[in-house]
Order: sequence, then structure tokens, then C-alpha cells
Amino acid sequence: MTHRTSALRMAGVLAVLLLFGPLGCSRPNQLPPPRDPSLVIKLRWIKSYPSQSKSQVNTGLFWALSFLGAKLPAGAPVLSWHGSMVTVDLDAAGVAATSRAAWQQLLKVLKSSAEYRTMGGIDIGRFVLLSLCSPHQYYALTGISRTYQEFRARHEFEPRQVAIVESAVSHGNRLIEVGKGNSINSVAFVAYEGSGALKDRSFQKLDIETLDIMENGQLRFGIYELDGHLKETATRALTEAGKPSKCLWCHEINLQPPFKNVTDLQGYYSTKEFREFVGRARRVIASYRTTLASKVDFTRWDDHSDAEDLYLSFAEPTASRLAAEWNIPLADVKHMLESRNLKTHSHNERIGDAILGDDLYDRNDVDALAPYATIRGPSDMREASSYEPNLLQ
Repeated sequence: MTHRTSALRMAGVLAVLLLFGPLGCSRPNQLPPPRDPSLVIKLRWIKSYPSQSKSQVNTGLFWALSFLGAKLPAGAPVLSWHGSMVTVDLDAAGVAATSRAAWQQLLKVLKSSAEYRTMGGIDIGRFVLLSLCSPHQYYALTGISRTYQEFRARHEFEPRQVAIVESAVSHGNRLIEVGKGNSINSVAFVAYEGSGALKDRSFQKLDIETLDIMENGQLRFGIYELDGHLKETATRALTEAGKPSKCLWCHEINLQPPFKNVTDLQGYYSTKEFREFVGRARRVIASYRTTLASKVDFTRWDDHSDAEDLYLSFAEPTASRLAAEWNIPLADVKHMLESRNLKTHSHNERIGDAILGDDLYDRNDVDALAPYATIRGPSDMREASSYEPNLLQ
């Protein structure tokens, strides 16, 4: 081998190393330049419990974005990690064209916050709380029908309704309409909450709840006033339905059959017929989901809990999490919390998992202690909130 040939080969090896890194591998976790920088945001991962892994955070982010309508093509470069900071490219994530402007506005608000400027990114938990768990943002990002009249115009319904006398959701009776057809776009349900009884025809509609399917195969929920305008939450005096985020939490990724109803009324579809409608719709959805090449695997339905963990652990932080979040010594954080007599509580939702544990604080109590100004989240994750941020006005 001549010196010239050897030199040329060495130069080629160096070029490959410079381009791809050692052993010819592409540089890990590096995204190509974004096509739309206004749809890119940096998120901070604060480890919330010992067993939480970066892989779980990835899965949780994918599911949260999927719940918000992103298509998440299987090979798309959506996430890029740099230490504990992850860059999210929502253009690569395939957010719906009709919701791009809403995403751009939301990211603009988040990136202009003192937290973002001070820490170089916004907490992943706050990001999910302000999008998935905030009705104003959820509606805009999922591209839901702006009015109930618009929702009705998108769907055709079966000629009769379903009477739910014994409801697992409503405090009283519930009236349901079922979408007509066998395509994914025909899957739709409407539930009316109200007062009075269906049996004696005294039932009065007061709230309207809707369910349909987004292009990415996820369920989408809406709550409307009788005049057709969207509302933040279902009326607590009528139902346990709560906000859209509670609908998601309850349904997970499935349509639910009636659990308690045993009374059939003349002139309405029977409970048996309703179960058959639900079964038909579930088969349509399952078939449609098999055609999607997405980062979300619908056969691993329990993965959605990783998305819930992101906002649960943020809304109910430990002192240790706050210390890491604020970059303040734990002893100082404990002193701050104790000096204000802030009470702790135990996590009461995923008790069997024992993930979040005890000695948890309420996010509403601790944000004011942060060394930077924050964007306030809703006062409750799923139920009617005394404060709901609208960041898209």
C-alpha cells in the first residue's frame, strides 16, 4: 500500500467520523434543523420518583401529544435529548394543520415566560398540565368543533336515542345519541346531562358532552353549553364527568359500554342495543388503528399512564423534586415549605403502584416560592377549577 493510498483512506475515515461519529453511527439524539422553529420548544425533565426513566418520559410525551392530535409518524425525529433537557419538534410530530396556529401561540407564550428564560426550558409537567389538562388549550390543539352545531353537521346519528336510567357517570338520567355508519369518521357519541326523568318525559337537557375520533386514532372530547358554545367542564351538580382531561383519564383509549344501566324504556334503544353499537364502533376504531404507523402503540394501552405521571408528579411534587426544579438545596426548600406551614398529603390515585408516595405538596401552594415567575396552571387537573388559564386569547 502506498503512502498516498493510506493517506487517502485515513482522510476518508476521518471524514466519516466527523460526519457520523465513532464506529459509523449517527450522532445520538440529534434532530435535523427544524422546518418551523416556531413549533419547537425545550422541556426540562425533573426526575419525580426514583424509578422514572427517560424512556418513560419519551413514552409519556408521545402519548400526551397524541391525546392532543399529533400523528407522530413512526420515523419522525420528534425528540432530541441534551442531558435533562429535551427539544420537541411539533412540526415533525405531525400536529394537525388546523391547530398549528394554536400550537405556535402556546409555544410563544411558554417561551416568553420567566421560567423558560431563566432555566432554558419549561418543566415537562407544566407543559402537559397547560395543554392536555387545560380545556381552552385542549380544545384549540385538538381542533374540536367550535360549536355543538358544527359538531352535529360533521356527523349523522341513529334515528333513536339511548336512555340511561342508572348511570355510572351522571347523578341522574342520561340521554345518548350514537353516530351512524361503519367508517372511522362516523364514530361519534353525544351525551346529554340534565334534570328530571326520562321515564315520565320530564328530562330537561342542560349539558352536552361529545366524543369523536381524531385522524390519529385517539378519542376527542368536548363539553358544550345548551346554546352550543364550548365550556370548561361539565356541571358538577349533574355529573362526575369533569373536564376533558377527566374524560381521557376515565376512557383511556377505549369506548366504554354502560356499566350500571338495567332499565330499558319504550321508544329508546335498549341497553343491549347500545352495547352492540359500542362494540361496532370499537371494532371500527381497532381496525383503523392498525393502519397507523405511529410512535404510539395502541396495543400497549397501559402506556398512557406514563403521560399521566408527567402531570401528576408535577401537580403533586415532593420537596426533593422542588429542590431539583428550583436548583436550591433541599434543606433550604424544606425550610421554605415548613416556614409557611404548607401541608403535605399522600397520593390517592395510583395507590397500588406506590410511585408518587407520601409527603406531597399541592402545586397551587408552592409555585409562588419558585425563584422565577411561572405560568399558573389550572387549579385542578381534571375537575372543575377555580382558575383555568386561557393562553390563546
